[in-house]
Amino acid sequence: MPQMPPLISVLLPLLALALSAAAQDAAAVKGVAATVEATVPLPPAQAFRHLVPIPLERIFRAGYGLPAITGTSVVAPWNAVGQSRHVYFETGDSARETITHYREGEYFAYRVEEFTLAAKYVAQYAVGEWWWRQEQGRTVVVWRYTFVPKNFLVRPFLAFFVRHRWRPYMQAAVARVQQDAAAHAQPMR
Repeated sequence: MPQMPPLISVLLPLLALALSAAAQDAAAVKGVAATVEATVPLPPAQAFRHLVPIPLERIFRAGYGLPAITGTSVVAPWNAVGQSRHVYFETGDSARETITHYREGEYFAYRVEEFTLAAKYVAQYAVGEWWWRQEQGRTVVVWRYTFVPKNFLVRPFLAFFVRHRWRPYMQAAVARVQQDAAAHAQPMR
């Protein structure tokens, strides 16, 4: 039996390991997520009705190396599973959002895809999820955003981006949501 050259005998097991890891990663479809939360002075149902259709350009401003949102191809009312719209950024880029879950006052989720910004190189798509719950006379709003990487090779870069750029961007946006809700608040009963 012919003997393999030493380099190939080292590279083949590494390649097999990498392919195996890629297959496991694809099977698990685990994303890279960030979660932020805020309290708002509105009951959950009112906070939900206020936040879900909020103009994105009001809360997503440029910062942390990310562009501001300048508008959407508005779908009104923005309140049904399956509705889609395009989100536009100050850079001329866009992405498509589609509502995947809508339980008024409790849970709202959407899928973001067709990125034209840099995310297109590292993410297959993203999932945004929002929860509302009443807690000690206030409403806690929780927002989780999960990017699904294109492959295991880009996962570390995506994780770095989410930790150091995306999560602070989310925190700034949710702080604006909190301020906006406070400006529109009526006392909770």
